[in-house]
Amino acid sequence: MGDSPPSLHRPPPPSSPAAPPPYSPSGHHGRDVSLKIQTPMAVNKEEGNSQMIRGRKLKCRYTNHGRSRPYNHRICKGGKKSSSMNIESLPDELLFDILLHLPPRDIYDSAVFVCKKWRSVIRTRKFTCEHLRHSPPGLVIQSVNKREQTSFLTTRRGRIEITKFAHNDYKCLLWTSCNGLLLECDKENDYASYIANPSTSQRSPLPPKYYSGMAYAAASTTYKVVNWYHEYDNPEDRGCVILTVGVDKSWRLLHTQHLSLATRIIFNIRPLTTEGFVHWATTKSAHVLSLNVETEVIKEILVPKGYGEKLKYFLSTGTSLTFLTNIKEFSWEVWELSQETGKWTKMPSIDLEPQNFRSEYSKLIRNRSLMPPWGSNVTVKPVGWLSCREALVLHAFPTRLCIVYNVRTRGIDFFELNHDFDLYAFVVHRDSLVDFREC
Repeated sequence: MGDSPPSLHRPPPPSSPAAPPPYSPSGHHGRDVSLKIQTPMAVNKEEGNSQMIRGRKLKCRYTNHGRSRPYNHRICKGGKKSSSMNIESLPDELLFDILLHLPPRDIYDSAVFVCKKWRSVIRTRKFTCEHLRHSPPGLVIQSVNKREQTSFLTTRRGRIEITKFAHNDYKCLLWTSCNGLLLECDKENDYASYIANPSTSQRSPLPPKYYSGMAYAAASTTYKVVNWYHEYDNPEDRGCVILTVGVDKSWRLLHTQHLSLATRIIFNIRPLTTEGFVHWATTKSAHVLSLNVETEVIKEILVPKGYGEKLKYFLSTGTSLTFLTNIKEFSWEVWELSQETGKWTKMPSIDLEPQNFRSEYSKLIRNRSLMPPWGSNVTVKPVGWLSCREALVLHAFPTRLCIVYNVRTRGIDFFELNHDFDLYAFVVHRDSLVDFREC
């Protein structure tokens, strides 16, 4: 696969027409990427959006992620009327709604400079919040060993899109994402840590520390980062410290004495972020540690009775915490945590068998030589949600094959990562215009 992002695919038909010429728009989305997809899509030459056709391998520029023509500054300047309608005559509410559908990179780089009216609409907290709400959560996929090959997976209008993330040489270790802001660590620069928005190219250093989690406290409109710590003379006695971005100059110790020593051990794992909370849990733990970043109180929440010893895959939807556990090889129970009550709710199960998944999956593994050479077992495990439980992403570990299951339509797509036998992090992320300096 080289250094390109993962590619969606289905084996092509005998003849494949030539691909259209490549296109390289700016920003972390809209990059050229070679892919194949199993559902047909149109090619709209007028808009410059070369998309996917059944069985063809194309150099793609994704819908709404690139622009075929620059914005017209003259359209907003007074006096002249166009042949149809002067855009300044549009009601503010309609203009607001139109701008909400633009990608954040287009807004930040171009739309805000079109005219004063556009700028006044965009440069408001209301617009930033509404744009964030309209941005569907996707997954940043990062190789632990080859971080420059980081990709972004999302769904738009029921279609799967995979683009190269941030820029060509994204080498920072990504810990977590919250409201479009990243918590990242530069291991090649003495573990320097940053909070950044890749859509607006904003990046700011954080006080020295090996960070692990971040969440947004809505009532106080602040972002808080957390980290685990331990006493050097007693490494098993672990705790948690917190820092309010832009406010605190040093770390504050959180109260953890009400938690058992065995419970506090899980503080050193990578936590999951949901709205207003940071969660720690392991695949075999019978409890979850949940930090409310507004109150800065950590609670221990037990998993449903009978699931303590079962293998569990904890995943964030972006808004809530879930875990999945196997019923059979290709089916899972799904549980969701209510952050207000701390109670678990059983959701509809996911079963890939009725969709003839096994035969197609086995064919892909066999035909593309994805089976591990030493004959070890391939485990299909859930790794992330797209668009708040609209679709579930699964990884056939240790191969590079991944599966996307649409929960509503029960459709199945496949795509490949860059390498077999590599460890990958799957982090929930959404594009946004959020500026942490204005919080």
